Formats: sequence, C-alpha cells, structure tokens
Amino acid sequence: MKDSSFRSAIEDIKARLSIVDVVERYVSLKRTGKNYTGLCPFHDDKNPSMHVNEERGFFHCFSCGAGGDVFGFVMKYNSIGFMDAARELAQRAGVELPSSSRRAENRGEDSARRRRLFEINSLVCSLYRERLRSGKGSESARKYVESRGIDAQAVEEFGLGFAPDGWDTVLRFAREKKIGISELEKLGLARKSSKGHYDWFRNRIIFPIYRADPIYEEDLPVCGFGGRSLDQEDRKSPKYINSPESPIFSKRSVFYGLYNSRNEIKKKNQAILIEGYMDFIKLYTKGIRNVVATLGTAFTKDHATILRRFCDEVVIVYDGDTAGINSAIKAGELLLEQEVSSRICQIPESLDPDDYVEKYGAEEFSGLLEKKAANVSDFIIDGTFSKHKEKKMSSRDATRSLAELVSKIKNPKERSDVIRRITGVFGIRESEILSLARSSGAGKNRGSLAPSPKVSGGDAVERMILKILLRFPDLADVAETEKIVDYFENGNLKVILTRIGEVGFNDASSLISSFEDVDTQELLSELIFSSDDLADEKTSEKILGDCVTRLELRGMNFKLGDLRDRIQKQRNSSDKEQEKELVRRYRDLEREYRDLEKSMRGNIS
Repeated sequence: MKDSSFRSAIEDIKARLSIVDVVERYVSLKRTGKNYTGLCPFHDDKNPSMHVNEERGFFHCFSCGAGGDVFGFVMKYNSIGFMDAARELAQRAGVELPSSSRRAENRGEDSARRRRLFEINSLVCSLYRERLRSGKGSESARKYVESRGIDAQAVEEFGLGFAPDGWDTVLRFAREKKIGISELEKLGLARKSSKGHYDWFRNRIIFPIYRADPIYEEDLPVCGFGGRSLDQEDRKSPKYINSPESPIFSKRSVFYGLYNSRNEIKKKNQAILIEGYMDFIKLYTKGIRNVVATLGTAFTKDHATILRRFCDEVVIVYDGDTAGINSAIKAGELLLEQEVSSRICQIPESLDPDDYVEKYGAEEFSGLLEKKAANVSDFIIDGTFSKHKEKKMSSRDATRSLAELVSKIKNPKERSDVIRRITGVFGIRESEILSLARSSGAGKNRGSLAPSPKVSGGDAVERMILKILLRFPDLADVAETEKIVDYFENGNLKVILTRIGEVGFNDASSLISSFEDVDTQELLSELIFSSDDLADEKTSEKILGDCVTRLELRGMNFKLGDLRDRIQKQRNSSDKEQEKELVRRYRDLEREYRDLEKSMRGNIS
C-alpha cells in the first residue's frame, strides 16, 4: 500500500480537505493569528491549548502533546488505524484509494463477508430486544432487569434483550430473514448436535457487545453477545456465557461498554476497569462514565494495548478473594508492560461495584477510588513483603518475584522509583535486583530495561537540528544528514532524520503523513510548531553548523572514553605494541577534538 499511486491519493485527499474543516466537525475552533485554536478533545482541556495550522495542514496540543496531520487527528479521535482513517477521509474527499486488483478483490470479499456477519448480529440483536419487550416468557426477564435497578432508558441505551427458553427461536427467525445455518454457526448463534441445530443462547438476558470503533455508520457494530441465565435451578449451565470466537469477535480483545464510555475515558484520560455487564451498566447510569468491563475472562495483553489507545491511567477494581487479587495484579503487570499507569482498589465489605454504588452513591465510589486505590507497583511490593513476613514466601522467591516486576517496567523514572522502594523495604542491593531483572526480562521482555526513547532535555541539539530542517528543508544538504544520523542518540528523533535523508520532503505536512504511528506524528507536530520561533534561513544555517559540530564533539568524546578504557585494560597485557597503538590513536583523536572545539569557538566569536 506504499506505492506511488497510493501516496498520490493520500496527497490528493490532503489537497482537497482543509484540516480546519475536518477538525471543526469535532471541535469548535477560533482564528488566532495564522493559526486556529480550540479545546483539545484528547484531554480534559479547560483553556484552548490545541493549535491548528491550515497552511501546513497539521495540529498540535501544547498541553497533552497530541498532534499530527488530518489523518492523525481522525485516527486519534476515533481510535482507528491509518487505513481506516484513509478510507473515511477518501470518502469525504471523493478520492478513490488504489490497490492491486487481486488483493483488492480479496479484501473486498473479506470485507463483504465481515459486513454480512455484522448485519446478521444486528438483526438477531433486534430480535432479542423485541422479545424482551413483549415476547413469550419474557416477564421473568423484565422482572430480573428491574430488580437490578436497570430502568427502561438503560435497557434501550445498551440494547438489552431476551433469548426465550426455546431451542429454535433464532433458527426460525433466520429462515425468515434468509440467513444461512452456516452463518449462524460461524457467529456462534447456533450449535449442531446429533439431533440437529439449536440456539446457543436460551432463557437468558442478552447483552449486545459492540466494537469500540464503529466500522459502518448505518447501524451499531454488534460483534457478539453475552447472556445471563435466568434459570436459578440449573447448576450444569454457567450463569454467564459469551458468543464463541468468530471472525468478528474475540473475548481476549473486546471490552463490554467501551463503545459507550470511550469518549469519557479519553476526556478524563483514565479508565475504571471492572468485571461484569451489570456492574458496568449500574456505574455508567449512575454517572461514572469512564468505566469499562472485561467479559468475565482474564485481562490480556490485547486488552492492555487497546486501553493504551484511550488513556494513560487505569484503576482496577477487584474482588477481595485470592483469585480477584491475582487477577488484579496480572492486569496491572500487563498494563505496566504497555507503559500504562495503573492502580488497584478493593471494594470494602465484599461488595460488588454496583452494590457499593447503590448503597453509598457515585460520589462516595469516586472518592473511594481516589483515596484507597494503590499504585500497582506499591500494591505488589507491599503484598510480597506481607507474604515474606508471614513466612508464606521465602526471601529468594520474594526477590525473584520483585525482579520480575522491575523487568516489566519500561519507564526509566518509574523503574528507578520502584527499585529504590524495593531496596528500602527488603534491604536488597540495587545491583542484585537489576541483575535478576535483566535475566527475568530476557526473551519475551528483552529490552525492557533499555532507556526510554522519549525526548528529554539532553536531546536539545538533536531537536534543534530537526527544527531547522523542518523549517528550511533546503538546508538538508548543509547538515549532511547521512553523516550525522549516526550521532543521534534519541531513537525517535533519529527515525525522523533518517526519513528526511531518505525521501526528503516538500512540506512538513507530507512528512507527517509518511509516518503512520501517532507517537511520531505528535513529536513531529511539536517540532514543527516550535520551529516558527526560528530566525531567518541564514542565521539558522549558522546555528545548524554549530549543532552539527557539537554532535561530532560528543561522538569523539565517547570514542575517547572507549579508548581510555581499552588502554587501561591493555596495560595488564603483555602485548605492549597494542597498547602503544591505542595510545597513539587516543592522542590523534584528542588533538582532532581540540582543533574542532577551537574552530567552533572561533566561529561563535
């Protein structure tokens, strides 16, 4: 999809669509000088901190850091990928996205089949909803819903339904609607036995499960269902069942309620993670809107990855039994690996979240989370220490368990804080924890102890070089990008410089669109906006030369340090000729360093 015709189509879309017009479909903008400003939709913005530059075709929020071109805005706002954003904007701009005929045909067939499955789920969902309103045997279902404090408005909002206690309600409906048995089987709505096919959901309250990112605008994206049994005497059948795995449904990567709560989660930059349909509905209808629920299954890496798209913090609410605590810890560790901050909170009195809210109110529940939720790392450290103190865990096992925790933390500051706390609580040497963490992090967590590639103050020279090149692209030859790229230490900045050197760019907007990941787009938009403060091109060229020299000096300094170490080690060796050679190289490089440093001072003066 990276061929010239596709890239041409992308540029055509950007030429036809004003980023201001697109953004104004979601946010009110006001003209401020050459830019437009508005409240940023990606955090709880009180004062307009998002800037939109129509001429260059990109946006940037100076509060939360969100930024990018028109594709980046649509991707981030709707939490969708680049291709989905491209298709949406292509339709709006009246541009056809090209692709190879065979692959396009295959994709078209796959897309048609998936759309058909969504349509079937939507039709069956309507059937269940109608049966709850007036179907045979639905009185018990309506009484149960009312007993749980769910009113008619909530029933309608969440599309609740009822699967009658018959074996062929959906099967008969499917025949009327010309839906094939194989299609029902594929969606898990029907099963086959020795006596024939039968409905999967029977005598259950039905909870439709929606995709968080709607694909089709004309109907709700029902990807699966959850069912709560109404037969209290049936001990063989589980209380809750979900749709089986299908081409459009996977329990390991789907939340209940995220479709409803995603905007509030984005706004608050926080998700409250619970388990269960009823808990979600009760909290949501009581005004706690940044809540999301798993489907009664284990929290997975896919879940953590999805939540990372919507927020930076997750509060995990769990049951107080051993299984609940272990589940909360596992979820917290998976979130740590995805660099999502998390806290863990136990509901007092062994109450479920919906019971607690019903008894004490939403405000008290929010206060509980604020005051009692513990940072996941502190929770694990304290729990491990308690087990060790009570002789339930050996010193060796406790150390290894905490080292494994450290191996999962990617943020350097957070990792340092956790190690400091572990050494303080357990009296373990920091070197011991780090050594164990490295071995624990080998394999699947390889690199988890490497420094974070995020931009820091030490990247000032590298940032200045990119700002100048983004403002004055013609200076790329002066900077000799192929030469200096090896001097760059920040991984994200190095990627951008490499792209500039490989393909060049006519304008900043086209460079932004060459990156599909949102993080790089945000970094680029920040650099571009800050480049407006640069002086004229001639002055910037002098600054650029100075920055390049500083990078070269830094590189030489590292080489000098390496040579010093090698000379020191060689002095214990019998190979004195090798030692002399290293000393010679050191002196030559030191002389070159001083000459370059003197030259730079002369240029500055």
